[in-house]
Order: sequence, then C-alpha cells, then structure tokens
Amino acid sequence: MITARFYQKPSNGSIHMTIKGHAEAAPKGEDLICASATMLAYTVAQAVQFMHESEKLLKKPKIHIKDGEAIIIATPKEDAYAEALHTFWVAQCGIHVLAHNYPSYVKLEHLTV
Repeated sequence: MITARFYQKPSNGSIHMTIKGHAEAAPKGEDLICASATMLAYTVAQAVQFMHESEKLLKKPKIHIKDGEAIIIATPKEDAYAEALHTFWVAQCGIHVLAHNYPSYVKLEHLTV
C-alpha cells in the first residue's frame, strides 16, 4: 500500500509531502499505480528545486526520493508561499484521485500539525 501525507508546519512555515510504500498492483517496473505516485513526487521535487534556484525558499529544500519512499520539505519565503502551497496541492489532488480510484493500493492520510 502507498501512503501519502501532505501537511504544513505553521511554526516554521514548512510544507511537507511524504509518500511511502508500494502499491504492489503489478510486478516492479510494470506497476502503473506506483509509477503515477512516483511521477507526482518527482514533479513536486523539481518544482521545489526550481523555487530554490530562483531564491524563493528560506533554505535548501529536503528532497529524498528512493525506492518506496519520497520526502519533500520546502520552506518558502513569505512572498512565494502561495506558489509553493499550490505545487504541493496539485500533487495532493493527483494522490487523491489515485486513492479514490485505487483504494486498495493508495491511502491519503490527512494530518493536522
């Protein structure tokens, strides 16, 4: 099962995305559900990296993507917060669709921090 979490930490202004696990809907390399979740993670990672290169973040983002795990944390500057939040929100929409269409393989957890 893939479990995804999206949340914000108001105490330091950071935005977080974690995706962990495998759908196991097909053999490794053929699992379209895993590939979809992975592509969403890579898209957020690249957008956050672009924001960092454009000096829109307060500090270097945490981007960790490996087999079965993605952790992305961005701390945007105040004037770029909406842009960063929108980036994570779009990925959350994608995970929501996956969880809705494939509930046996994907779970979107809602956290309050």
